[in-house]
Amino acid sequence: MADGTVTDRHLILAGCGHAHLDLLAALCRGIPAGWRVTLVTPQPAFHYSGMLPSIIARHEPPAAADVLVARIAAAAGMSVALARVTALDASARRLTLDDGRTLSFDLLSLDVGSVAAGLDLPGARAHAFAVRPFATALALVARLDARAAEVGPGGAVPVVVVGGGAGGVEVAFAIRARLAASGCLPDVTIIESSCDDGLPLAGFAPAQRRGAARALALRGIAVVAARVTAAAADHVSVTPAGGAGDRVLPSQATAWVTGAAPHPWLAASGLACDDRGFPLAAPTLALDDVAMIFGGGDTVTLRDAPRTAKAGVYAVRMAPVLAANVLAAMTGTALRRVYAPQQDFLALLSTSDGRALLNWRGRALESRWAQQLKSWIDERYLARYRALPATAGR
Repeated sequence: MADGTVTDRHLILAGCGHAHLDLLAALCRGIPAGWRVTLVTPQPAFHYSGMLPSIIARHEPPAAADVLVARIAAAAGMSVALARVTALDASARRLTLDDGRTLSFDLLSLDVGSVAAGLDLPGARAHAFAVRPFATALALVARLDARAAEVGPGGAVPVVVVGGGAGGVEVAFAIRARLAASGCLPDVTIIESSCDDGLPLAGFAPAQRRGAARALALRGIAVVAARVTAAAADHVSVTPAGGAGDRVLPSQATAWVTGAAPHPWLAASGLACDDRGFPLAAPTLALDDVAMIFGGGDTVTLRDAPRTAKAGVYAVRMAPVLAANVLAAMTGTALRRVYAPQQDFLALLSTSDGRALLNWRGRALESRWAQQLKSWIDERYLARYRALPATAGR
């Protein structure tokens, strides 16, 4: 306006993972007066990680995991920048993008995810396939198919999965299923440094870990307690637990399903971070004292619950809290919602052959109906956001 009155404040949604979907839905219902909104995302679609095993196993096409967030945001009147954040200056309220642009903001919400930990090991970036971001997971699928075509029916394809958590276990099952469907002989090994007892799923209840170990063994998937030291095009070097001498394991496609590491630029942003470089989030999910920068999902560490795993099951529960408090900041009202991580949750791990492992309150079972339940939950979750913005006014 001619008199200099500020009527156009700027909210930036940086990234669009699980924790931002409820905020996107809320903004589809209406952007508060006096605000404009920009979604910054490196890809036009949100890729639902829960569907990745089905895609690897060839049960679903890659598009089955997608919510077209860029198109939804544009249809709701938001600007969209298809770019990756490379720097944040919290005090200046400015983002730098990989296309050279800088964007100033009055309010920022971060859901940029994380990167795979351990990729600085020799050969890992060149020869391993991280399952985040989604594009490298699809590159893993292409590598598996190429190796299967080379060896032909009945040929063995050795594969190493680095990481024995829930994600690594599901990916191992899915890789086995894909190779078997190609007529090959899958030779899948999980490497996990924190399973000295030979059981995967560190942090789960003992019955759940034993159940997963049985399911893996029945399908010929080995679990090795070792630390990866290097990766190459056709093998992985490891040091077994106890330091019993280095080993070389053949691997024609190494899947990197390790824990989360922060984007390097976050530690230089001016935000308070933990010792790894993840910004610290208050229970309101605010990242600064003036509540003009928020964050959720595996982008952040919870200040009051720093041991909370960086997993989608927590990000989904953060989403409504993040949405409510960002909207409150936009309208100048108090931040009333707080997030406390759930103490227990239903875990469903697909074995990629029509069954799933169900883990709930220390109990474990494997069944076909558990897979049906997982499919129903996944489809319902995706349908809720795929309907945006058409249902926003209903």
